[in-house]
Amino acid sequence: MNLVIDFGNTNIKCAVFDTDHLRDTQTFKEISDVRAYINDHIYYQIGVCSVSHDPATIKAKIPELENALFLNHKTKTPLQINYNTPNTLGMDRLAAAVGGQALFPDTPLMIIDIGTCITYDYVSATGTYEGGIISPGIELRYKSMNDYTKNLPLLHDLDSESFIGKSTRSSMTSGVINGIAAEIQSHISQLLLNNADLKVIMTGGGSKTFESKIKSDIFVSLEIVLVGLNRVLEYNVE
Repeated sequence: MNLVIDFGNTNIKCAVFDTDHLRDTQTFKEISDVRAYINDHIYYQIGVCSVSHDPATIKAKIPELENALFLNHKTKTPLQINYNTPNTLGMDRLAAAVGGQALFPDTPLMIIDIGTCITYDYVSATGTYEGGIISPGIELRYKSMNDYTKNLPLLHDLDSESFIGKSTRSSMTSGVINGIAAEIQSHISQLLLNNADLKVIMTGGGSKTFESKIKSDIFVSLEIVLVGLNRVLEYNVE
């Protein structure tokens, strides 16, 4: 069995794979809980992706990961990388792109991850990661309005009552939720101009909020980063 771990900005997600078959997923807040989960089983190989902790810190807190494969821009993957600064590319973005290609090979892909930030990543039909777009996520948009104005409250709403707000709260909620929905639809439409068979994959904690708000056909996969990490593990032993 393979174990893959995604250290995100908010949560730590673990998954167990038997070859390419997903057996179990767990989400944790604390590194100590991850260590306890690791020690429950023996794994053939372990892959790690992190945007929140550097490998040295993770290994110091979880010595069992000393020999794990830590995804970085030099790791061998099934994708070609056409990105000017691969050393700055978020490894969660790369893992999601690999996961998308594993699910839909020979197909142009847009992978949309709605988390702390919203990332849009494009993979060509030839299996080349071409780059993407980064914008603020739901919480960041609410927080920025609260931080940089005197009278706007801090909200956490995940849906809007109507398009035209009838109160400050509903106006803010509409601006954030409907604004993101319009942004997503616009980016999809832009890529569809030259990719009629584009497959759109949506993931991240906010994906369920926007799945029904987008007119385009959307495939939701909350485990796409984990699928990609497992594919990288398998690819490095082929």
